Amino acid sequence: MSPMEEKEENAESEEMSQCLSIPGIMNVYYLRSAYLSCDVTFRAEAGVPVKTQQQPIMVHLKGEAVCEVESQFDNNSQLEKAKLTFTTLDDVPLYHHIAFVIRTVQGEYFVIGAREQPYPTVKVTRTTGSPDGDAAARKYEVSFTARKALAALSV
Repeated sequence: MSPMEEKEENAESEEMSQCLSIPGIMNVYYLRSAYLSCDVTFRAEAGVPVKTQQQPIMVHLKGEAVCEVESQFDNNSQLEKAKLTFTTLDDVPLYHHIAFVIRTVQGEYFVIGAREQPYPTVKVTRTTGSPDGDAAARKYEVSFTARKALAALSV
């Protein structure tokens, strides 16, 4: 294989999957998806911040929250998958379609979710506290896949 072919192959593999690092998360919030502006994905692709009709509700974190965004080229289009993981003592209501908002250490707000389908998938793991006095906690794993999974939010 010639050096030129190797460079092309390396460039193709780099385009196929990338992982975006989000700066540290200060706060996590949630709100009903119905209160987001329409076409969140299209706005994110165009660089237009998303607006909400409701103040998001803060989740009191126990430990640190982590958000990873993986980007890959699939079926002739770019596709992103955002994964937000956090632990809390709060009970986040999941009986409505909800979106999650994160605030970074730089003061930026991002939304994970959309007003229309597909909605984020939320996995909840409940743990009991240890006998020495630790509180029972809930670990949330939020996954959202779209052409642009993490959209800037205007507050």
